[in-house]
Amino acid sequence: MAKQRPQAGRSRKPSAVKSAKQSPANRAFYLIAGLIAIAGIGGLTYASMHSGAQATASMVDTTLPPVKSEGYVMGSPNAPLEVIEFGDFECPICGQFNTLTEPEIRSRLVTPGIIRYRYIDFPLDMHHNTWNASRAAACADEQGKFWEMHDAIFQSQDRWDTEATSNPDKVFKTLAKQLGLNTDQFDNCVDSKKYQAKIQAHLALAEARKLDGTPSFVIGDRQITKGLSYDEFKAMVDSALARRRSDSAATKPAPARGAAPTP
Repeated sequence: MAKQRPQAGRSRKPSAVKSAKQSPANRAFYLIAGLIAIAGIGGLTYASMHSGAQATASMVDTTLPPVKSEGYVMGSPNAPLEVIEFGDFECPICGQFNTLTEPEIRSRLVTPGIIRYRYIDFPLDMHHNTWNASRAAACADEQGKFWEMHDAIFQSQDRWDTEATSNPDKVFKTLAKQLGLNTDQFDNCVDSKKYQAKIQAHLALAEARKLDGTPSFVIGDRQITKGLSYDEFKAMVDSALARRRSDSAATKPAPARGAAPTP
């Protein structure tokens, strides 16, 4: 902390002047103490960064060959707009969005064909069990039930998302049984980390967009990182569709002279 300067118009007290005149021994002591403090701060910074790097290394398997995957899609391929969510299964705001807001998005926007919806994993380093959840969802996708497992994972987030949960896969295996999946196939898939490379591909997509949190949404040409209410989400969809219609009208060729306008 920097020393306070005396206020203008006031002089230091004699005692203060005396204390400011330190002996060479005192100056040496404070110099050594300062160097130790600086070294300690540097050590803590390095330890924090190094431990973070170790955590990342334990989650990402760099020995796996890269694969191409662009997440999971619901909705009509002919929908005029695709919305992308980058989500983390352990993120509490993602859990709130997916249990409270997304059902309305599906019923009012996806089912009628207004939008197509894509979910891409973005597992954050701070979360201990999110990779397990993403792999479990991918294993359910292998049996055609990604979205059912997606919903079940978010709805049971409090059962597996804490650091104290040493075996989150046990919860996911129970969910798979409740969803009617082939449990032997699912269990083997989870235990072997079969889709680790797939989740790493999804993480790479999030990193390529320089995203820094979840949930993040790409709606038209806009990218936003925050939880959205249905009304906020719908307003962004409407705006993106309006811009798309405007761009389409602007690039539409003018009718030939004498020709009837295209309806």
